[in-house]
Amino acid sequence: MTAGFSVHGEGRTIVMLHGSMASKEQWLGFTREVVPRYKVVSMDLLGYGQTTRPFNADEYSLRDESELLRSVLAETIGDEAYHLVGHSYGGVVALHHAYHHRDKVKSLTIIEPMAFHLLGKDHPLIEESRQMVEQIHRYIGEGNAIAGAEMFINLWMPAGTFARIGEREKMMLGEGVKKMVVDFRAAVGEPLTTDDYAALPMPVCLIAGKASPPYSLGISEVVAKTLPGIEFHWVDGGHFSPVSHPDQVNPIIAGFIDRIETGK
Repeated sequence: MTAGFSVHGEGRTIVMLHGSMASKEQWLGFTREVVPRYKVVSMDLLGYGQTTRPFNADEYSLRDESELLRSVLAETIGDEAYHLVGHSYGGVVALHHAYHHRDKVKSLTIIEPMAFHLLGKDHPLIEESRQMVEQIHRYIGEGNAIAGAEMFINLWMPAGTFARIGEREKMMLGEGVKKMVVDFRAAVGEPLTTDDYAALPMPVCLIAGKASPPYSLGISEVVAKTLPGIEFHWVDGGHFSPVSHPDQVNPIIAGFIDRIETGK
């Protein structure tokens, strides 16, 4: 398997995980801002960017992503502890990874983690999302993955966003949406509970966009109530605020980590 990742800078390590339909490239701006004082490791999740997807979709789980991250970190930073940051589906992976590797995760920053497994099985937010994913899956089965990508993008981003992007990017999103439906199943099926996450020992920062849809804000509310002593921040924009509003998101992430490193 080929794992896509990048390493920039020196100093304490910050590990960045992107969301569904994206890649490690979404963190380039953040990386440029902090490399004078931190080392940044950004990884492509399975099936995105430069990471291949040799996995069985029927058996795939968050553990697959966490194990990939563990192997990348073993290669890049060895036994060193690190700060972990995850957005959307990357936030779910980050939560799972922090639970199983709490001795190495110095802090956890999550931006609207799509942790559907923290909602009740019959929760209306899960049912609405499941209907969306099932329709996207039908598009993929009909050989029209681009239509599925358009449905996904127009749900999570401002109306008309998909129509404004280039044809090459539309093709890439059409491939990405095939993995997104697998991501959703893994996020729903993860067995960890609110009680499990409540035991996380590291400092946690949660970021949410004021204009985000109820799908993600409802889950963020559950996460905020689950983790004791969590630091919470609102930003302008929606679910993709790390991309649309990096001028607000990046300083929050960096400031949170700076305070932990300096003890202030």
